[in-house]
This record gives sequence, structure tokens and C-alpha cells, in this order.
Amino acid sequence: MDWTIQAARAAITADLHLLFPFLPNPDPEVRSATAFVLATATGEMPRISSALHSRLAVEDDPAVRVSLILAIAQLAREDQDEHAPAWARALWSDAAQPLETRVGAALAWLCLVDDPVPDELRTLLTDPCTDQLNELFQQVPWLPPVDYYGSGLRRCIHEMLTPDVPWHSA
Repeated sequence: MDWTIQAARAAITADLHLLFPFLPNPDPEVRSATAFVLATATGEMPRISSALHSRLAVEDDPAVRVSLILAIAQLAREDQDEHAPAWARALWSDAAQPLETRVGAALAWLCLVDDPVPDELRTLLTDPCTDQLNELFQQVPWLPPVDYYGSGLRRCIHEMLTPDVPWHSA
């Protein structure tokens, strides 16, 4: 890892007390960006994860919910949290959850495991209804860097489900 990135992550970790107050900020973009920044910390992962889970439990903005889910998953992957895949699976497989929560959790689950993709998950991610989330997911800090071609959520899903199959936009 580049030493400047490591130094930035260490600085974020050292100043966590300055970041936590932004999780309940009235501006959804601030809450989403705070989740993104907190996910880069290099220490105190249980404390950060707890704060993110607490925020997720009360969050009403769809894009922020997705950001929180992805932040929790990113920390869990780095911390090798063995419970995180089951948590993500419980979210994406729960039909009572909002679609954006389910899709965000599905992407998180795919990042947490190397397991074969269950048919239920593939159905969720390839459902035409998922396409209506494209604009919302462009507001989530994780997707634009992943989707460097600007073709949206559909391309990101394609790359995650079939990384060896070239993308052909419709």
C-alpha cells in the first residue's frame, strides 16, 4: 500500500472522535461521506462498526443506507469478521427490506465471500427493477470509482457476477 494512503488512514483513525458526530448530520451527503471515510480507518473497527450499525438502524435516506452497508462490509472484510457474510445475506434475502438495502447488501455479500452466487441473489441482482436504482447508487461513494466507465449499477453487477465476460452495454 502506498505510504501516503497508509498515513491518511492512520490520521483518520487517530481522529475518529472528530468524525462520529457527522453520522447523524442533517445532510445525507455528509452522512454518506462520513461512512465512506470511517470505512478507511485502520483501528478501532468494532467501535466504528457499532456506530455504523447504530446509524443504519435509524437511517431513512436510501443512498446513506447503502453507504452504511458497504462501509460495514468494508470494515468487516478488513477485520476478517466471520459474522459479516451472514449479516449481509440476512439483509439481501429479506424481502421486507427496501430494494436498495437488499441490493447494497447483495453487493456487500459478494465482496465478503468467494462462494458461488446463490440463484436467489442472482435473481435479485438481475431483476429489471434493480435498474431503477442506478441513479441512487451513483450517489454512493463506492460505486463511481468501481464503475469507471460511467455505465452504472448494471455494469457493476455484471462485473461482480461475471468478471470473465466482457461488458456489452445494451
